This record gives sequence, C-alpha cells and structure tokens, in this order.
Amino acid sequence: MQNRRPHLAIAWTAGAIVMFHAAVAIAAPLTLADVVERALKFAPSVSAAEAQSAYGDAREREQFAPLLPAISAGVEYYQAPGYSEVITNRGQSAALLALNYTAWDWGRRSARYHAARYAAQAATLGIAAARAQIVFDATVGYYELLRAGAVERELQSSLVRLDRYVATIEQLRRSGRAVANDVLKIRSARDAGELGLASARADRRRASASLGALIGESGPSEVEIADVSGIAEKPTGSLADSPALQAARRAVSGAELQVKAAQAERLPTFQIALSSGFLGIDPPATVTHNGGASYDGVISMPVFEGGLIGSHIDQAKAKQRSASAQLRQTEYLLTRRIADASVRYDEARDALEILNRAQPTADDAFALAWTRFLGGGNTTLLEVLDAYQQAEQLKLNRFDREFAAREAAAETALLYGRSQ
Repeated sequence: MQNRRPHLAIAWTAGAIVMFHAAVAIAAPLTLADVVERALKFAPSVSAAEAQSAYGDAREREQFAPLLPAISAGVEYYQAPGYSEVITNRGQSAALLALNYTAWDWGRRSARYHAARYAAQAATLGIAAARAQIVFDATVGYYELLRAGAVERELQSSLVRLDRYVATIEQLRRSGRAVANDVLKIRSARDAGELGLASARADRRRASASLGALIGESGPSEVEIADVSGIAEKPTGSLADSPALQAARRAVSGAELQVKAAQAERLPTFQIALSSGFLGIDPPATVTHNGGASYDGVISMPVFEGGLIGSHIDQAKAKQRSASAQLRQTEYLLTRRIADASVRYDEARDALEILNRAQPTADDAFALAWTRFLGGGNTTLLEVLDAYQQAEQLKLNRFDREFAAREAAAETALLYGRSQ
C-alpha cells in the first residue's frame, strides 16, 4: 500500500493538471472564426434555406417526370346486373400493363422542367446568401462588442485619471494654489466621466447580449471575445459572384421558359399509348382464352377553352416582366451599396490616419496645459479640461472609425456573397 501511494498522488496531480487546462480551454475568449462558426450552426435561416433548396430539387424532379414514359398496371372486374347482358357482356374483366407517353408537345414539358431547374438553382444560391448574411451579422456583432469593450476600458482608465486629478486639485485648494471653483469644475468633469462609463458599460452589455443571441448563448453570462489588431483590407470582387444577382438572373431565365411553355399550350400534342394483358368477359375465360396487346395514338389540340390558355400566357409574361425588373433592382441596389461601403471604408481609413497624427498633438497640448496650471502659469483649469476632453475624444473617435472600417469591409464581403 505504501508503494502505491506515490503513484496515486502522481495520478491525482496529472488529472488535476488536465482538468485545469480543460477549464482554461473552455474559458478561452472566442475568436471571430469561433463566433462565425457558432452563428452558422445556430441560425435558423440556413436550415430554412436548405429546406427551400430541397423543395426546389423535388419540384425539378416533378417536372422531369413527364419527359419519361409512364407505366401503370391495373386489374378490373366490372359487373352491372341492372343493364342488359347484351350491353354489359355479363362481367367484364381486365388485367393490363399500360404505357403512356407524350411524343411531341412543342417543348412544353422541357420548358417547364428547365424553369423548375432554374428555380432549384436559385434556391441553392439562397443557402449561400443566407450564410453570407449570417457571417455579416456575426462579424458586425463581434466588432460591435469589441468596440464597446474598448470604449468601456478607455473610459474606465479616464475615470481613474480624473480621480487623481480631483485629488491633486483638492490638495492645491488646501494649499491655496487653487480656488473652490476649480474643485467644482474638476469634480463635475469627473462625474461626467463616471456617467459616460456607466453608459459605455450598458452598451457593452447590450452588444454582448446581441452577439450571444446570434450564437445561441442567451444566458446571464457575458460573451468573452478575443481582441483583434489591425483592419482588414477592403474586399474586392465582381457583382457576377453575388448569390442575389445570380438568383435574380435564373429567375428571369425561368420566367422566359414559363412563357414558352404557356404559349405551347395552343399547339397540337401527340400522345401514344401501349397496353398488354387480358381483356374479356369473365376472369376464367379471359385468362384462358384472351390476351394480347393494343396501341393507341392521339393528336389533340384545344379549340376553345374560354380564354384559359391566354390567361396562362399573360400570367407568365407578367412574371417575366417582374423578374426582369427585380434583376435590374437587385443590380442597382448592389452597385449602390458596394459604392457606399467603399466610400465609408476609405473615409474611415483616412480618418484613422488623421487620428494617428492628431493624437500625439492633443496629448502634448493637454500635458503642456496641465503643467502650466500646476506651475502657476496663466492657464486656467477650464482650458486644461478642454484640452483633456479633446485628447480623450480623439481616443474614443478612433474606436468608432475602426468599427466603421471593419463594418464596411464586412458589408462589401456580404454583397459579393462571401460566406467565410
């Protein structure tokens, strides 16, 4: 037993180490890739788009079936004692295997099949569009929480600095180097900073709750995310790769084929039917003495249907015009949104370059004003606070500009249909 105790201690130690590392791994902050992956798994819109795609595939198979021959089998026994036996031939029996096929219909079935195929392709593109939208929502939510957290930390640091400034001014007031009005001003600035911190903390909690709802974490615990450094380059691409535009084009092609199918309803249709089996009076006699095959060919053409075919054609043409208008509208909106996102991205990057130059100047201006005030110069505390607020506002403005650039880049990727 004594020899086993060291081994047990080693095993317990190893187990504790493994559990500790597992806990650390579980508690690790989520990266952007983690958030996007969880959002794609949780969001119901992808499942809805997949169901719509499955429905489109089934509709495509449904429209393909009439292109093939239809084979059916049937057994029938007919007895009509209320009629003359000369007419009914006693009991009529049949056991037939029949084949029916539309040999020619001027492309009506083919047009309907290809229209359904275009609709199925559009539904499949809807999956890509849904994924791209989820990636955009998750990315923007991630960056929103990132910005809210950065603002909260900056305002927390600012409040700590203001507390030190309050203590310094109060000490100067006791030594006679500052007046009561200076104490009131610095305390008022400190209270405004605390109010801003409370608002920033609430914004961060709302951003965390919103992101948690996207990834399926709606509990009381807040979402912890990893920090991101730098800003990605502006995405490039072609509108032709947009799932929304591709789906709109397929809708136009499908509408054109529906017009063709509707117009073909006015033309003749040639159908053939083949059958083989037993047809006779009574089942025993029929099976014993009768059996054979038959064929039939029918050419049919509508003469008067009360305007039904004309209404089908008009409906198909109206859908065609609607699909064409929707295509132009989609292309117009995508072009406008991409241009707007590009301008917002460039504007944010330019503003960040300006902030890089302006921040050191604002910090130096505050430091100089604070030094002059402490040194007994002619600088007032109001000027010091103004310089401090300007420097602080530039820091907060940086977070807004970084978010604007990242949001514009994510929107551009969305419009190009990128789902990763």
